[in-house]
Amino acid sequence: MFGVVQCPKTGAVVHLTKQLLSHANNRSRCLTRALTETPTGQKQTTRQIHTGKASRLAGHLSDPENRGERQRGVNFDTLGAWNNRIELPVSIEKSIERGQLIPDLPIDNVGSASLQGRRQENEDRFIVKKLRENLLCFAIFDGHGGSAAVNFVHENIEHHIRYWLGRTEKLADVLRKSFIDVNNLLSRHLAFQGADVMTGTTATVCLLQNSIELVIGHVGDTRAILCREGEAIRLSKDHTPENVGEIERIIKAGGSISENSLGVANVNGRLSMTRSIGDFELKHYGVIADPYICSVTLKHDKDSFLLLESDGLSFVLNDQELVDIVTCCSTPLEAAEFVTDQALQFGSEDNVTAVVIPFGAWGKYRNTSARIPYSFGRHLTSHRY
Repeated sequence: MFGVVQCPKTGAVVHLTKQLLSHANNRSRCLTRALTETPTGQKQTTRQIHTGKASRLAGHLSDPENRGERQRGVNFDTLGAWNNRIELPVSIEKSIERGQLIPDLPIDNVGSASLQGRRQENEDRFIVKKLRENLLCFAIFDGHGGSAAVNFVHENIEHHIRYWLGRTEKLADVLRKSFIDVNNLLSRHLAFQGADVMTGTTATVCLLQNSIELVIGHVGDTRAILCREGEAIRLSKDHTPENVGEIERIIKAGGSISENSLGVANVNGRLSMTRSIGDFELKHYGVIADPYICSVTLKHDKDSFLLLESDGLSFVLNDQELVDIVTCCSTPLEAAEFVTDQALQFGSEDNVTAVVIPFGAWGKYRNTSARIPYSFGRHLTSHRY
C-alpha cells in the first residue's frame, strides 16, 4: 500500500558499492584456484592461469589513465584514493552526485606572493576568499596611473559579485554585470573625489563553484593559467593593441595605435591594453570594461593548479616555464614565493604577483628535470611571453 522511497544519493552509493564488489570478485576469480570438473565427473583442484587478463590488469594498475606507459606517483589509483603532497579532504556529497571523487579546496592551501620590484609603489592587488559554502573567489588586479582605481576595485568588486549572486545563478552573468557596475561606480567615485581619471586597472576574477565549475572574467593583461597533465593552458586572453579584433574596435571608435620607443603598441600613445576598468579618458576610443568570459570544468585527476599572475611575470617567463617552476615546489605558498623571486632574477622591473590555487593533481606532474635557461636579453626585448 505504501511504496518505499529511496534517496537518490543512497541509490548512488549502492550502485557504486555493487560495481566495486563486482570488480573485486572478478579479480579474485582470476587470481585464485578454482574447482573444475574432470571427464569422469570427479572434482579436481587445479590452478587457472589467465596470462592475458592478468597482464591487462597489471597494466591498469600501473597505468590507470591509459597513457601507454607506467606512471609513478599518480594521484588516483584504480579505487580512487589520493596520493597527494598536500591534504585535500574529499567532499562526499559532491562525489556521489558527480560519480567521481571531488575534493574540497580549503582556502588555507592557496599560496600567494607579491613583490614591489623596482617600482616606487606596488599597484598589484589580489583576493582569495570564500564567498559562501560552495563558492570560492580568486582575483588579481594590476593597477596603472596610480593606485586609486586598483584600490577601489579591490575593495568593492566583492560587494557587486555578492549582489548579483542573489539575482542570477549564471556565474558568467554575475562576473559580466559586476565588472560593468564597478567600472561605472569608479567613474562616479573619481569625479566626486576630483581624482585623476587617467588611472585604471586590469582584473582577472575567478569563481569556483562546487570545487569543479570554474568561471573566469578578465580584462587587461593579467593572466590565468591552468596546469593540466603538466601542460600550461591559458584561460585568459591578453587585451593588447596587438590583437586584430581589439585593434578593429579601437580604430572604429576613432582611436589610434602607435608604438613607443621600445616597440610596445599603445592606444592613443598612452595605454598598452585595450580593455580595463577605469581609464575613462579613453572609453570614447574603444577601451571597454566588458570582460572576456571563460568557463572550464575541472578534472581533479589531471588538473594540478590554477596560477593567477601579473604582467611582471609574463614579461620574462612564458606560460610553460611558469608551470614547470610551480610543479617543482612542494606547497602552493612556496611556489608563489619562488616564481615571483625568479621573475626578479630574470630582470623583471615591474610589480610581480602570483596566486597559486592547488587542485586534485597537485604534485602529480612534478618536473624536476626541466631547465629554464637564463637569458641576459630577456628583459631587453619588448616581447611578452
